[in-house]
Amino acid sequence: MMVMCARVSVIVPTYNERENIAELIKRIHNVLKKDYEIVVVDDNSPDGTAEIVTELSKEYPIKLIVRENKAGLASAILEGFKNSDGEIIGVIDADLQHPPEMIEKLVEEIKKGNDIAIASRYVDGGVEKWPLTRKIISKGAIYLAKPILNGVEDPMSGFFFLKRSVIEGIEFNPKGFKLLLEILVKGKYNSISEIPYVFSDRMYGDSKMGKNEIMNYLRLLWRLYRYKLFKPTR
Repeated sequence: MMVMCARVSVIVPTYNERENIAELIKRIHNVLKKDYEIVVVDDNSPDGTAEIVTELSKEYPIKLIVRENKAGLASAILEGFKNSDGEIIGVIDADLQHPPEMIEKLVEEIKKGNDIAIASRYVDGGVEKWPLTRKIISKGAIYLAKPILNGVEDPMSGFFFLKRSVIEGIEFNPKGFKLLLEILVKGKYNSISEIPYVFSDRMYGDSKMGKNEIMNYLRLLWRLYRYKLFKPTR
């Protein structure tokens, strides 16, 4: 199998992540070192996240996009995709719950020929360090989505990389925060690799999960079921 070489774009959506963003960017750089870019999409954080990123951009290859309003995680990721240059593009949370050191393995899976590489909590070796209530919500969300997926164990992951061709020409509905699920239903791909990792508690700041996000997920799921049922087979 031919190994591809390509520029890598890492999309980092942020909202009030000033305590985490500098460490995250330094750790991404230590992994990728060269031929990469970091695209930070900040939803006008009042804590000064954008100002810190501006300073870091003097040392690291960073594009900063500041949006006027808090428009949601999925739309931030899509904005990052649109403003990135890489043939391989990926997403990582800014809160350090996703270990940046995993990026090397995920990118390698794409270079080996996979279309999508997912950091997974639910394949052998994966761990989710969450309270019981959050685990139940996560497992329940995956159970509801199973009928429209092709055997992916962690379609709720927010840490993944893919070939740009997977999403080119696809129209997404940027509501809520589970963009990977929509990519798995609508995207153009043949092969997926899931790599186990340990999902830890955030070090600083507050979780963005809330009742609104749960409702947005259920609305998204309803739209994706309708898409799957009525969209002609590719």
